[in-house]
Amino acid sequence: MTAAVFLLSCMLGHAADPATDLLMYLPFDEGQGNKAEDTSPNGFSGDIKKAKWVEGVVGQALHFNNGTVNFDPLKIDQPKEMTIEFWFKPDDEIEGGSRIDLLYRLIGGGRPHITFNRGGVLFGFYFATQGVELEALTTYDKFEPEWYYFVGSQSKKTAWMYINGELDSEAEAGGDARMDFGTQGMSIASNQGNGNFFNGMIDEFKIWSVALTEDEVKASMATALDVKPGGKLTTTWGKLKSKSVRP
Repeated sequence: MTAAVFLLSCMLGHAADPATDLLMYLPFDEGQGNKAEDTSPNGFSGDIKKAKWVEGVVGQALHFNNGTVNFDPLKIDQPKEMTIEFWFKPDDEIEGGSRIDLLYRLIGGGRPHITFNRGGVLFGFYFATQGVELEALTTYDKFEPEWYYFVGSQSKKTAWMYINGELDSEAEAGGDARMDFGTQGMSIASNQGNGNFFNGMIDEFKIWSVALTEDEVKASMATALDVKPGGKLTTTWGKLKSKSVRP
């Protein structure tokens, strides 16, 4: 059983169902070429620029050097709730400086986006309802060159940001989620003009049409950390805990 199938099957016992709720899953396990293939039922395909295949948390990952993965408008129905989850590892310590976009639209403005160093804020999950743009902001004071597991989850009432399986921030939502990737496309590791680059590794990228619960977040992280070679697990929970920095 491949790592991708294993990860999905482990989620079937929870409320989120990969067969119906998974909008995108990028395991980044192709190992060659310039396409990132979505293994969810939607089957999207993204264009890889200036990134190479490396060993990741599960199987392989993409390492970006002023690069990106670009997706044309995803042509999906607007979800009323959503979750974005992935693993990332910066090349260098981040504790301020120029803006860095982990996730943005390919064209134009909108939400959501996941960004370092925006308006004096170290890191945030910038989300929206149909009526207002909102944000959940980190309590971390720096991010070291280690693997982090990010989850941004948005229900009709609340949004949560989890890092390494723990709640980092929450904010009131108060309405249906707004996700502009359907009309604006999507850019991973850069902004809409392919700037503000994130340099480092990204692995196991997923978008759901439901808000994952805290238990599901912990289960998803534990599943990834339980994968053994040939899943090529490169980190352990203990190491992640010891390297996470809070003020």
